[in-house]
Amino acid sequence: MAYIPLSPNSYQGKQVLINSDRLIFNAKEDSILLFSKQDIGFSTNGSFHFDTSPNNDSSFIINSPNIYLGLEYDNTLPTQPAVLGDELQDILRRIINQIMGLMNDIEFKITYMVSVPGAPTGPNPANTAALQGRYQNLQDIMRELDGILSSNTKLV
Repeated sequence: MAYIPLSPNSYQGKQVLINSDRLIFNAKEDSILLFSKQDIGFSTNGSFHFDTSPNNDSSFIINSPNIYLGLEYDNTLPTQPAVLGDELQDILRRIINQIMGLMNDIEFKITYMVSVPGAPTGPNPANTAALQGRYQNLQDIMRELDGILSSNTKLV
């Protein structure tokens, strides 16, 4: 993290300090807006909650080029990209279907040739054509794997 704000007792500029047993900010008609030139920091010894109404039109939106969830063991930012769950599920299903199809191909479509009785068997050139579609499908899936990674959300 590039910028770390000074603690209230170290800051030398003008500041407002509100210290109470409990604070409530309530906007009865519109919004509460917080703006800062640098960071906005929240800290608690307990839980931190964001609640929206149960209506389907309620949203929790984080709009940032980089979103980090958690810190590494050494307090550095995580680097593992989050995975797009629906995309991953679709790709894994397609991979499993290809593997099951390949097993079916091996069981029912693949043949081996023997040139001399008793000699080792060898691949039949016709096998290449039988498996070419499976090979092409797996290559297509491989090209799509980068698309399942989030470009802005990193996880621990």
